Amino acid sequence: MRRNNAPVRPPRPPATTVPDLLLALAVSCWTMGAVFFVASFFNANVTAGEAGRVLARFFAAALIVTGVFLALLGWGLLRDERARADHYVVPMLVGLIIGGIESAMFLWPAGNFLVAPFLLLIFVFRPVRRHISRMLNPLRGITG
Repeated sequence: MRRNNAPVRPPRPPATTVPDLLLALAVSCWTMGAVFFVASFFNANVTAGEAGRVLARFFAAALIVTGVFLALLGWGLLRDERARADHYVVPMLVGLIIGGIESAMFLWPAGNFLVAPFLLLIFVFRPVRRHISRMLNPLRGITG
């Protein structure tokens, strides 16, 4: 008779919403960094002389590096769910939208509303995404 004394490991809990938020913020940083880098070449309103151009490019580089570290941290926190596309697609789209709106608001001085695009982060939370998915496709759960 063979005994099985191997410890049984319970399955690890699923990833939280934190990696999704980090990935959305990473793409937001990448978008803003790309826009600011391009704007440092073509938009005279962003820079004030040569020092302004260099500072705008340093700021863009800092945003891109920050985005890399946020993405790596988010990817590391996904644990066993790294292959699931729902952790990437919606958060990255939301981050792209936030980064674009934030860049536009920064380039066209709208300082009072710079925080407003980050309200879109509500769509990164999985319960909100599930609810919206159910609203858009109500017959998905019904089998025929």
